[in-house]
Amino acid sequence: MDHSIQLKDPVRQSVVVSPLSPTLGAEVKGIDIASGVSDEEMSEIRHALHQNGVIVLPDQAMTPEQQVSFCQRLGRMRVSFMTDFSVPGVPELTVVSNIVRDGKPIGLVDAGALWHADGSYLPEADMYTVLHAIQIPVQDGKVLGDTCFMSASAVYEALPEDIRQKIENARGIHSFSYHVQRKVAANFKAPPKKDLPDVEHPAVRVHPVTGRKGIYLTEGHTKAIAGMPEQESRELLDWIADFAKQPQFVYRHKWRTGDLLIWDNIATQHLAITDYGSLPRRLHRAGIAELYED
Repeated sequence: MDHSIQLKDPVRQSVVVSPLSPTLGAEVKGIDIASGVSDEEMSEIRHALHQNGVIVLPDQAMTPEQQVSFCQRLGRMRVSFMTDFSVPGVPELTVVSNIVRDGKPIGLVDAGALWHADGSYLPEADMYTVLHAIQIPVQDGKVLGDTCFMSASAVYEALPEDIRQKIENARGIHSFSYHVQRKVAANFKAPPKKDLPDVEHPAVRVHPVTGRKGIYLTEGHTKAIAGMPEQESRELLDWIADFAKQPQFVYRHKWRTGDLLIWDNIATQHLAITDYGSLPRRLHRAGIAELYED
């Protein structure tokens, strides 16, 4: 769905939204965050995000402070408990990176290495995530470190009727400790230890803006389905996780330096591809816990 609108300021070019896959994802051109974002542009960004689940605003040369100012217009920001990996002087942003300085990682390593929705192990999960590409690994001309996105709504709508009935009114148990165990078992680096209690969320969530239903059971964070026998719960979660990985539900983003990605954690789940080894990679992440509407 290509569309554009002519903004009131004639000095600015129009905002153009171009789909990136048949199921989800769009590129939004014509916005320069460092120069300031008008109310009309913010409205177009929100609309594109809700229609497409994930959007990319390319070529954004912004400071961390400008990223925070932009994010604050999307919603209430959540400051991560992983304070050791905050952007220096900007606690609202978390560094996602494999870079090591003075023997210590400067950011989260192997972040997002299993399919998940950000913050689902918290009582108030992230509504949106905003990730700015500072340094992207390239080897022999090939960009590495892609991020895959899956449409939770498209998956739900394609589920067999008997599976939908099983999860329609169920609740998933999301667990940070389970997430750590899964990462270690998969030979990824574990995130910093944090004693967080397990939480429950609906297995199927209704999006507060679009009204679409989507699965909210994830490979990386969902420990079990509440009240279901352990083996049945595990088999059902594994079946849904495998079903959701089918190519027709997935958009794979190939990063470019300056990309600003915004995604909706109710409408989508995501997975980071960790194929870059020691090649340096750095991004700045913001979590939006509560949306603001026009």
